[in-house]
Amino acid sequence: MRLAFWRRRKAEKREIKPNEIIDSVSIIRARLSRRVRDIEARERELFEQVVRAHMERDRERAAIYAEELAELRKALRRLVHANLLLEGVLYRIEAVKDLQDAGRVVLPLKDVLAAASQEIRGIAPTASDELDRLVNMMEDLSVEVGTFHGSTIAETKLSDEARKILEEASAIAAQKRGEHSRITETGS
Repeated sequence: MRLAFWRRRKAEKREIKPNEIIDSVSIIRARLSRRVRDIEARERELFEQVVRAHMERDRERAAIYAEELAELRKALRRLVHANLLLEGVLYRIEAVKDLQDAGRVVLPLKDVLAAASQEIRGIAPTASDELDRLVNMMEDLSVEVGTFHGSTIAETKLSDEARKILEEASAIAAQKRGEHSRITETGS
């Protein structure tokens, strides 16, 4: 008894990934599609039997086949409807998966913007405030998408790519500051 409870708790803690859901729903849809094809084939057979019974003027047998055909068509409509619902679920899960991928892309960019904001805070406060606003927008997007990993403004651990971008931007900024100061000195 305890073992079953433990297994259930362990299963509850397991993180489900969109790809797993997509695979499972796709398998179910394939099974449903196969079942729909089988029922459609049976539907055609039953309809032919109804026609044959009518041709033989056996109204009682035709009525029995017609009743079975009507029930079969109801089941077929339910299967087709369920298949369409699963297709909608697949599209929604794909959208969630795409948003999660977008969230993973946003995080390094958010880190770069936060670090850039810190670097220019004393030099260009308006630009720094705008960068902070962008960082907040990206954090909101991360929360909505479900990939929020905490604030990065206080903690500036950057990925290698983000660090390279910052170094390149810093070198260009230093070069432009040097050019600007030379122009200002010669113009005075």
